[in-house]
Amino acid sequence: MQKVYDIAIIGGGPAGLTAAIYALRSGKSTVMIEKMMIGGQSSLTWEIANFPGFVSISGMELATKMHEQATNLGLETVYADVTKVELKEKTKRIETTDGVIESKSVILTMGAKARPLGVENERKYVGSGLAYCAVCDGSFYKGLDIAMVGGGNSAVEDAIYMSKICPSVTIINNLSDFTCQQVLREEIEELIKAGKITVYQNSIVTKLNGDRQINGVEFKNTVTGKLTTKSVSGVFVAIGRIPESDIIKGIVNCDKSGYIIADENMHTNMAGVFVAGDIRVKNLRQVITACGDGAIAATEAGAYVNSLK
Repeated sequence: MQKVYDIAIIGGGPAGLTAAIYALRSGKSTVMIEKMMIGGQSSLTWEIANFPGFVSISGMELATKMHEQATNLGLETVYADVTKVELKEKTKRIETTDGVIESKSVILTMGAKARPLGVENERKYVGSGLAYCAVCDGSFYKGLDIAMVGGGNSAVEDAIYMSKICPSVTIINNLSDFTCQQVLREEIEELIKAGKITVYQNSIVTKLNGDRQINGVEFKNTVTGKLTTKSVSGVFVAIGRIPESDIIKGIVNCDKSGYIIADENMHTNMAGVFVAGDIRVKNLRQVITACGDGAIAATEAGAYVNSLK
C-alpha cells in the first residue's frame, strides 16, 4: 500500500526545514520535497549576520545544519519537482517527477525565485554574463568588472561580496537611495569612498550589450533621461523575488502577486493545508521570520492531523 505521511512539506528552505524539525519532534511522520537544493534562496547567501546564535554564518552552512538536525530526527527527503497537487480530500496527493506522495496534511514552503530584469534578449545571456546569484557565479568573474542591479539588502550584500574579487563594481538602482539595512549601508559607503564601487541611482537597465557574451550594459536615468553605457563582463541582478506558487494557483487563495494568503497561524483557505516562509503574504521576508512561520505551521499541521483520529 502507498504510505501516507502525517505531514508533507513542499520546499526545503529555512521555513520547510524548521517545520520538519517541529513536526518530527511532535512524533509526526514527515517527508520533504525539494526540487533543487536544501536551503532554497538562503543557501545562496554568502553571509548571514542577523540570525540569533551566529555572529556570521553562510546560508549553505546554516541550511546544512538544519537539514542534518531534521534528518537525525527521521526526516525523509525527496529530491524531485512537484508537477501537480490535489489538496481537497482528506488524503492529499502530490505528484512529483519521482512518483506520487500522499499525506494527511501539507505545508507549502516553496519560497520565491529571482525576478528577471525584463529587457530584450535577457534569457539569451543567462550563463553568458548574466546571473542572479553572486555566491553561485561570482567566482567566474574574478578580476573582471561587473554591474549589480538593485538597491536592497540582497543587491548591496552581493555588491560588497563582488567588490572583494572584482576591480570595479557598478551598482544600478532604480530608486533614489538604497533600501538596505543600516549596517550594510555603512559598509558599502566605505567601499564607494574607496572607489571600489560606483553607484547610479534613479536608473534602470535598458539594454544588455554583447554577441554571445555580455560586454556591456546600457541604463537610463529616470529623472534626466540620460543614457549611460558601461563596459562590463558580467551583470548580476538582485531586484526582488517572485513567489514559486504556480502549482497551487487556482487551488489555494493567493494575492494578485501570487503570494499565498494565510492567517497568523499559517492556515490557508483549505483544510489541512498550511503555508510558511517567503511564499506567503507578509511584510518581512528573512531567514528568521521563515523559521518562525515553519514552527507555527508544523504545530498547526500536527494539531490538524491529531483531529483526524
